Amino acid sequence: MITDIKTLKNTCVYSSIFGAILGFAALIPNIMPIISLFVLPFLAAIIVLLLMKMHHVLDVDKIVEMKNYAILGGIIGAISGFSFFTIFCPMVLLIHFFVKTYYTYGINFLNFFLAIVFLIVIMLIFITTNAAGGLLIGVLIKQFPKISD
Repeated sequence: MITDIKTLKNTCVYSSIFGAILGFAALIPNIMPIISLFVLPFLAAIIVLLLMKMHHVLDVDKIVEMKNYAILGGIIGAISGFSFFTIFCPMVLLIHFFVKTYYTYGINFLNFFLAIVFLIVIMLIFITTNAAGGLLIGVLIKQFPKISD
């Protein structure tokens, strides 16, 4: 398991900021499918781990096992996805309240139970795919120690 709590806290902060930025960027209707179908499920862990490595927040020497990168990737996927939906869904409903022609993406038709089930299923998909991305970036960081320095 990950023994460094500071790394885990920094991972949570970086991934929540990343998800919130993507949540605001996805309000542009042409960018939203790219973010929600490609960036969040597949690239969130890679981008956040590389950002943490570039800012020297991720201590590679403390992370010995490859499974820790997969765990970090899963955590990044869950938190960035949750912060994305926390920002995106209320903002879409707020914009649709004032501008009736704005896309709602079906958010206004969801009841509370269906929204929770939908969110949990999407989080499981994000956790799985970002765990694989975290494992991939962990292998690349271990193989090429000069990457992103």
